[in-house]
Amino acid sequence: MVREGCRAVVRYDGRVVAVLGAGRHRLRGRWHRRTVEVVDVRDQLLVLTGQELAAADVPGVRVSASARWAVTDPVAFLDASADPVAELRMALQLAVRDWAASAPLAGLLAERPAAAQVLTPRVAAEAARLGVTVAEASVRDVSVPGELRRALLATATAVQEGQAALERARGEVAATRALANAARVLAENPALLQLRTVQEAAKGMGSKVVVRVGDPTTS
Repeated sequence: MVREGCRAVVRYDGRVVAVLGAGRHRLRGRWHRRTVEVVDVRDQLLVLTGQELAAADVPGVRVSASARWAVTDPVAFLDASADPVAELRMALQLAVRDWAASAPLAGLLAERPAAAQVLTPRVAAEAARLGVTVAEASVRDVSVPGELRRALLATATAVQEGQAALERARGEVAATRALANAARVLAENPALLQLRTVQEAAKGMGSKVVVRVGDPTTS
């Protein structure tokens, strides 16, 4: 009897003669020339935990991934490889490695939810010859070890401090340029300087302002 979720591959003298579904079956022929191999065709989950990989900008990034798969061709699953699950695992590992190397760490963190769009077709193509259909291959988590996290934080802090210093320098340059422009305008227009002096003096209480009109060297 073949139970639900399984298929039985029947061979006579090593040659496949039938693939049986769930239920009871009467097999004909001499039993010593017959072999029956049962394959589980239910959905299964392959999990890769904490693969240490290199991103485009930093090493030591830990990536966890998974693939949901099922056997759709029991004969190919039995004949294509001595260990089809190990080959499926390797295909997922290589796909995740290349995905991690394709972008900097910040990009991997941002694109993690969409990683399945890249991983699934690649892993599915490798799995097809094994008689396996991959429903989805995805990245479950991207993490950074503590030492690397501290180094990245220090780098980010240094960058922010450098940007703040640059903004302060730009502000000082702008202020100096404004003062230089004001000095040039006042030098070219002495009357403006006198007017400005009157305006500032008028702000004080009880101020006395003496303004000379004309050139004091002439009579």
